Amino acid sequence: MVRMIMNLRLIQILLVLVMATYTSVSGQTNNSTYWFYKGMTLYGEDNFNESIQAYDKAIQLNPLNEEAWSGIGMDLAALGRYNEALQAFDRATKVNSSYAEGWYNMGVIFDLQGKYFLGIQAYNEATRINPNYQKAWLAKNNDINIVGMENYRKFNGQGMA
Repeated sequence: MVRMIMNLRLIQILLVLVMATYTSVSGQTNNSTYWFYKGMTLYGEDNFNESIQAYDKAIQLNPLNEEAWSGIGMDLAALGRYNEALQAFDRATKVNSSYAEGWYNMGVIFDLQGKYFLGIQAYNEATRINPNYQKAWLAKNNDINIVGMENYRKFNGQGMA
């Protein structure tokens, strides 16, 4: 499931990559954007450790690049290093407090760890930031189905209706 979600995100990002090919980014290795796209390319080739290195270079050049932090999280998740992935996604949301994708990605990792209530919290934040974020709404509803509505209501402090 994670791989499928990551692949969907990758497709979206690759479209941006194609557009970036025609910008001034190409050939500029001292540019954060160059290293970000390099990281995406390496991720797409399943070179996760090399991708992390590229994202690290992007962050060295621009510490406020939330997409690079998120990219590191995606790589770490693909490597099964979920706690480190959560730290990277958390950093992405600290860099940009309106970065709904970072919250969504945290929710996915919490789900993989079986921490559905934490997943729900992360999806809540993603949908608070972007009320039209369909993937986050679907994931949240899936988590609610897993934990059960009664437990969800207790978790939210709503008690029984």
